[in-house]
Amino acid sequence: MALPAWYVEREEEAREMRRREANWNFINGLPPRVRAAVVLFIETGDLRLSQRLSGLGLEEFIEVLREAGVWIP
Repeated sequence: MALPAWYVEREEEAREMRRREANWNFINGLPPRVRAAVVLFIETGDLRLSQRLSGLGLEEFIEVLREAGVWIP
């Protein structure tokens, strides 16, 4: 079953916003596991999966995303 076109378009717009607003210098300076989790969040928007992969608590991971300038819905 395919996703509705409006949903796919909305997700792509959110992904582009996360990519554009991110502080890539900060992200590239993070430890590898946390950096990979932040990039995963930027690309997918899946907060819980990204947070679990980071090894951080949810609040800690959200704080890293804020410091990285990543848009969180």
